[in-house]
Amino acid sequence: MMARRIPSILPDLTFEEALETTKIHSVAGILSKNTPLIIKRPFRAPHHTISSSSLVRRRKNSKARRNKSCT
Repeated sequence: MMARRIPSILPDLTFEEALETTKIHSVAGILSKNTPLIIKRPFRAPHHTISSSSLVRRRKNSKARRNKSCT
């Protein structure tokens, strides 16, 4: 419960941070079409039983895939 409060405690995103966050979401394919600029700090709440390797490792069917045409 305390961890969910962290985004509200932290300062607002600067314009540069908002641009960088928006770029990352855009490349990952998770940017909403009706949200041109992300202004809230992103927050992830993994389950408390998740292993450290599962937290760091990307799943095979993840949306954030490498573009095959760039290889």
